[in-house]
Amino acid sequence: MQHQPPTGLAVFQQWRQAQSSTPSRRLGANPLEVYQDIWNAWLESLQPPVPAYPSDKPLPPACEWHQAQAEDVAHFLRIRAGQRAHHQPQRQLSEVTRRRYWRVLDRVYAYAVQQGWMTTSPVMELPKTERPKVVDQLGHCLPPFLWAQLPAHFPASDCLQGARDRAILLLLYELALAPEEVRTLRDDGLLDDNRMLVSVTSEAVPTALRVEGARKAQQRILSVPPPLGIALMDWLRYRHAHDPTLAGGLLFHSRKGGRPLSIRALFHVASKVIHEAHAAQPATAQTYPLQRVGPQVMRNTAVVTWLRAGMSEAEVVRRIGVDGVRALDHLRHQVALREPVSDT
Repeated sequence: MQHQPPTGLAVFQQWRQAQSSTPSRRLGANPLEVYQDIWNAWLESLQPPVPAYPSDKPLPPACEWHQAQAEDVAHFLRIRAGQRAHHQPQRQLSEVTRRRYWRVLDRVYAYAVQQGWMTTSPVMELPKTERPKVVDQLGHCLPPFLWAQLPAHFPASDCLQGARDRAILLLLYELALAPEEVRTLRDDGLLDDNRMLVSVTSEAVPTALRVEGARKAQQRILSVPPPLGIALMDWLRYRHAHDPTLAGGLLFHSRKGGRPLSIRALFHVASKVIHEAHAAQPATAQTYPLQRVGPQVMRNTAVVTWLRAGMSEAEVVRRIGVDGVRALDHLRHQVALREPVSDT
């Protein structure tokens, strides 16, 4: 018996809750906001296109999520010339991204069939030739010369946004924090030499950072080098002058209304400085195209830099908050190289 399906937004929320409550089915490393953006983009793709010019003709009816057909899925996943990612318009749609889209749709629709809201999944009816191939997701890094020059292009802490962005970039560069960890850092994670809380009125700068996370390995305290400690204090002071009510909560916020820093904003902070540093290099140094320019490639490059310098894998694992050395497997091909592998 087929039951009345929920709305498109509600089915995603129910699926997400079911995934989170089952340990063997927990979502991967991508933050939930990414999955939500992909599903929202899918729902939007089912809406009729708005005509370029005014017309008296009525728009065709919208296609509900549970009415979607295999051809709708194929259209959503198909790469077209100049196409950008649905959930991050600044990025091109890659085979890896297509596979991620397919995986989200496949899981949500499988859940819908299991709940009796649909009899079959349009994703499973997709011909094999239209399904994204499994891509070997090796980690990408920035070239060593570009990585060494990157801090010279970090903004100065001379304004609210500059102070915020400099602190974020140094956290990625010096501590290799995961993007989601940067977004969820809190004020009470800033500690002094005695592991006491550092506030905006403190004379000392932070020398340690407490990082929280869902996994046990993510619960860690990291040493903060002096340049990062100074940048964090600069950010606290600018933020306090801008809006004192933000103290005591999330460390970083968007520029609008103190909302949490979004994935897009974090990506913009990292990609902007990487592009600027790359453009400033002489043409002879621009041998490798920039294939990845977000916060994750900064984390990858910091990890590979540590390993190349002789840091033990056990210490790297502790610093980046992962469960074991297998989490480094996607970067091992980079460690022995002087230059990163291009993904073209």
